Amino acid sequence: MITYSRKVFLLLFIMCLVSFLGQAQKSELLTHVEPPFWWVGMENPDLQLLLHGKNISSYTIKIEYPGVQLKKINKVENENYLFIDLSIAKNTEPGTISIEFKNKDQFFNYNYQLKSKNKSRDVGQAITSSDVIYLITPDRFANGDTSNDSTKDTVEKVNRENEDGRHGGDLKGILNNFNYFEELGITTLWLNPFLENDQRAYSYHGYAISDFYKTDTRFGTNKDYKMLVDKAHKTGMKVIMDLVFNHCGSGHWWMKDLPSKDWINQWDTYTKSNFTNIAASDPYVSNHDFDLLTKGWFDINMPDLNLENDFLTTYMIQNSIWWVGYSEIDGIRLDTYPYPNKHAMSNWMKALTTEYPDFYVVAETWAERASYLSYWNNSKASRDGYISNIKSISDYALYYSMVRAFGKNGDISELYKTLAEDFVYGNPENNKVFNGNHDVDRLLALLDDDVNKLKLSMVFTLTTRGIPQIYYGDEILMKNRRPDGRVRQDFPGGWKNDNRNAFTKEGRTKEENDLFEYVKTILNWRKKALAIHNGKLVHYQPINNVYVYFRYTNKENTMIIINNSDKDYINFELNRFKKSLEGYSKGKDIVSGKELQNLKKVNLAKNTAMIIDLVK
Repeated sequence: MITYSRKVFLLLFIMCLVSFLGQAQKSELLTHVEPPFWWVGMENPDLQLLLHGKNISSYTIKIEYPGVQLKKINKVENENYLFIDLSIAKNTEPGTISIEFKNKDQFFNYNYQLKSKNKSRDVGQAITSSDVIYLITPDRFANGDTSNDSTKDTVEKVNRENEDGRHGGDLKGILNNFNYFEELGITTLWLNPFLENDQRAYSYHGYAISDFYKTDTRFGTNKDYKMLVDKAHKTGMKVIMDLVFNHCGSGHWWMKDLPSKDWINQWDTYTKSNFTNIAASDPYVSNHDFDLLTKGWFDINMPDLNLENDFLTTYMIQNSIWWVGYSEIDGIRLDTYPYPNKHAMSNWMKALTTEYPDFYVVAETWAERASYLSYWNNSKASRDGYISNIKSISDYALYYSMVRAFGKNGDISELYKTLAEDFVYGNPENNKVFNGNHDVDRLLALLDDDVNKLKLSMVFTLTTRGIPQIYYGDEILMKNRRPDGRVRQDFPGGWKNDNRNAFTKEGRTKEENDLFEYVKTILNWRKKALAIHNGKLVHYQPINNVYVYFRYTNKENTMIIINNSDKDYINFELNRFKKSLEGYSKGKDIVSGKELQNLKKVNLAKNTAMIIDLVK
């Protein structure tokens, strides 16, 4: 006979066993919950969780947590997904929400964490024209941890001999070289995407993301990235994250089990984008061209995300907000900005800046004319009523003008004429200005190895209006042409077996060190150059391929002279610029260190520039 106490024990044992069995199947039944956690005290109280697991839509869901309301359970055509809408009241306490899942056969609980929002991010470190951005391709910069060169959870293994393969650079390699950034005078780091790219090949660049919430293990971990951001902040630097809304990688986990057919843009046969950015703003665009831009695939291994799907749009918006909250980054560069649904992108900007009003976002807007670019950076609605809500764009118009101006037989009037079109922008002072990046030939190659012309481009990039950005290695004469794998070349000294270390003076050639010191001088001077940070710009029509412009405030004035000609000008007259020189009697050229005792004439060597701090 079973005694009463034994009955109670047996009953408790059975209950625990059932509970254990239910919990034991949780990992199988619920394979993804994204975002992985969230915060209380957000400006937008709404949160939508993506739940993915076998037949998860057959479960009922129950949540009991003070301040958290389960507003709606959304089912989609794939029974392995649920999207649940929560509302989190302002006064909700941080803690763990127990989400109860139950159907006729099983039940389990999932613990979801709500954290305290970091109040310091309400202010943030806004990225402005006082900053200089240094762009890095992580796989090609430095290998700080050889143990993660190849990892078990990713398909492609390291092969440094393959220019399109994985070379082993990682987050620790970047962390190990912060002294290089500090010496050079950089204030902001922008890393090409570091999120997981689990592709069979050509995964090093980072733009075929297979998990939007996970750092690629060949680069490190999420904690490693947070450590990098924290290190940057401790040294007075800032960090920009590179995000992609337009496409994912074919190796993304959801590609094996899409929530719905319209999660990605699908065609009868593989259809590639036309890469014609201007189709997004062209008032006369054909439906054919528009669809190719916005729905065509970026590449065969990069499926095109359909941001007309509201669940996906919410997912991507929350993902960017999550990374800001988690890592405390200072800015985001948004890849291929004109390609996705432009209304979804506008809504994304509103959602992000609602949470973080001073947060910096720069859109990749690849078009050669300011008029094209102005569609995305405008202070008022465009003719079609569109407002992008973007305040910073990639100034490709000025980039191409630099290539033409400083190229063989180039005319510096190209810069003058392009800047004269700034009236089309809402905020040209916030444009990102660059003379090179990961998608184009190295500038030195485009300039036929003319180092003097490269120096002139550095002077212009670092002193004109806007937020300047330079590409890693350009400061040490890297000069490869495309294909991409060659442009994104390894930084010498980033690997232990390299025959030299260009991170140090001893490891650079005389020519490399000359350019490094040239750029370093300008960058470190620029940190305190308030006229460059906040000043207005006035420029004078170039004559004889000499361009003169001023950056000035009420208290400071800097005169920049760029002699883009092959002629020396002895006793170059400054009388034409007397209005801008009014009140100033002398100056100092920060490039050469020479003092100017008067401002009547200067000597200009061919293909050189002067940056003159004016003195009253």
